[in-house]
Amino acid sequence: MNPGEARYDHARAEDARAFHRSTPVVDGHADSILGVLAVERTLVARSDRGHLDFPRARDGGLSATIQAAWPAPATYSTALVRVTVQVEAIRDEIDRSEGRAVLARCAADIDDAFVHGRLAVLIDVEGAEALHGDLAVFRSLYRAGVRVFQPVWNHRNAAADGVEEEDRGGGLSAFGRALVAEANRLGVAIDLSHIVARGFDEAIDLSAHPVLFTHGNCRALFDHRRNLRDDQIRRLAERGGVFGISYVATFMGEGEVTVSHVADRVDHAVQVAGPHHVGLGSDWDGTDLLPRGLESAELLPNLTAELMARGYGREDLQAILGGNYLRAFRQIYGA
Repeated sequence: MNPGEARYDHARAEDARAFHRSTPVVDGHADSILGVLAVERTLVARSDRGHLDFPRARDGGLSATIQAAWPAPATYSTALVRVTVQVEAIRDEIDRSEGRAVLARCAADIDDAFVHGRLAVLIDVEGAEALHGDLAVFRSLYRAGVRVFQPVWNHRNAAADGVEEEDRGGGLSAFGRALVAEANRLGVAIDLSHIVARGFDEAIDLSAHPVLFTHGNCRALFDHRRNLRDDQIRRLAERGGVFGISYVATFMGEGEVTVSHVADRVDHAVQVAGPHHVGLGSDWDGTDLLPRGLESAELLPNLTAELMARGYGREDLQAILGGNYLRAFRQIYGA
């Protein structure tokens, strides 16, 4: 929220907070470690900077957050160093939390964190630049706790083409195909956010496990290159995948964006794919452009409250809020 801006609380926010205490809630993507490395704040203590820290995540009812390690384009030549620093920083923040946050390597770790009132943190690497063309690096990152991997960010790399290549983008490279196969072998979730359409199709066809699209939106409602077409959402669902609805305002249109606009996207995705293939993918700390009422993690009950007001029942809410990710994780991780 901007300084001095009044906090928005949905009329049913308290009902939503109670619901969050009864079911695991998973957010599919955040970039919160960037603020820590910029020496702006820590994830262990509550802050009024950034969008997510461990206390605010728990206040919002989150049971799990997928935190990204991302090598910015300026660091591509030394991407592994940058990613390693970020992975270690995420783990350091977890260690400093004195048990309030835990590193999750499988679905059972999220279930256990929920039971004990802790925040589970999964680590994602955003882009294959960090691998420098070598799957041995991928295996090393797996041993360091990485359980979600995006083959590509916006730019072309050794694995695939990103959305900046949308008009002429190709599919997976030979290395990209080998990466998907190795992810399946190890038990790492492939996240197709940022990939071009051809690579999206090829990865879904190649993967023996469900794939994720953790943070994007609906192209039928707003034509943005980071959004999926309805046929892509259906393909993802047909193979057991999960489509995480992002809160990035620029993915939803121009002008003011609110919690209601995000709920509209959940509605649309559910109409296309059914409630058992839709999830949440905030992109907190990866953008400054968020809807009113979702400016930080403790405000997540506003979205659940809006879905309740629209008539979503308990079973569908449990699936959308976290159950769908957990089902996919069990299939991918084996536990």
